Amino acid sequence: MKTLLATSAKIKRGALLGLAIALGSGVGAAALAPSVSAASAVTAEQSLSVYNQFQKYLKNSVKTPTSLIQARNYLLNNIKRADSWRATVMVLQLENAQKARLNAFSEKFFPEKVQKAIDAAVRKNGLQTGLTYSSLLNTIRDPGVRAILTESYGYGYKLETSEGMYYPVMHYEGFKFFKPYIGKDIAAYIDLMAADSNKPALSDAAIVITWDELINRALALESFVKQYPKSNRTAAVKDKLQLMEMFVFYGSNNTPAYEYGTSGQPTTIDPKLRQAYEKAVQNGTGDSRILKTIKSVLGLLDASGNRWNGNIEKFLQEFKQFG
Repeated sequence: MKTLLATSAKIKRGALLGLAIALGSGVGAAALAPSVSAASAVTAEQSLSVYNQFQKYLKNSVKTPTSLIQARNYLLNNIKRADSWRATVMVLQLENAQKARLNAFSEKFFPEKVQKAIDAAVRKNGLQTGLTYSSLLNTIRDPGVRAILTESYGYGYKLETSEGMYYPVMHYEGFKFFKPYIGKDIAAYIDLMAADSNKPALSDAAIVITWDELINRALALESFVKQYPKSNRTAAVKDKLQLMEMFVFYGSNNTPAYEYGTSGQPTTIDPKLRQAYEKAVQNGTGDSRILKTIKSVLGLLDASGNRWNGNIEKFLQEFKQFG
């Protein structure tokens, strides 16, 4: 089984906003819009007070993981009272804390009893609606499993399934609630992450979005790096960009860019990928390194009759080396 990116907590009345977002997470979920204008004036004292209280919850979460629920819900309800700089810092800290907690918390989903309960509920309600917390909690009666699900949506995760397993993942659509209050670079970063969180590019080692969409996601990542070279999240986006570039030019284990011959060597390019390449460069390449590389690969493919050869291999190796 691959490594998965992947305690009942009583949620108080003041946390209803956080619960509303979490309960809607899953397939087709949307973030709630802020109830007040992000332009509302805040005082330095208000902003510092919110920041300090959030830090207390966050610090407690190191020893008491469920304090992360308090931190998240507090931020959802009070970010409007923080200035943009502190709001941005708190959102980044929340993301860091959620990611740090995710792997250890995911282990609660691994026991057979939990997997079977979730699977039965999903089969009963259908995958499109059955993997939301509201649907699961309306179906599952086992108190232990319900406690795990309650804790999961309290943290702000969403549920995914792959290779027959159910597990929590980061839910970046929920982070869109914070966008009006934070820096433009982090708001743009959230959009990038939400695109993949809502519709992952890869599942069971197969590319499950179109080649066109795959290329467009890579271009969006490339654009972020150029526009925000000094952002706090540029390094993370660069890592993701390198992975997406590999998919664009090589495909994945179960969705290779080139068909394989009898001895396992790449042969002819996937015709749909070739079409996606052509569509991507039809309006020019601009200053995009990805588009310029695609255009060069198309020239090499024209010369080779759409077949993989040493020239293409050498060119793409240089592309990876100097990326």
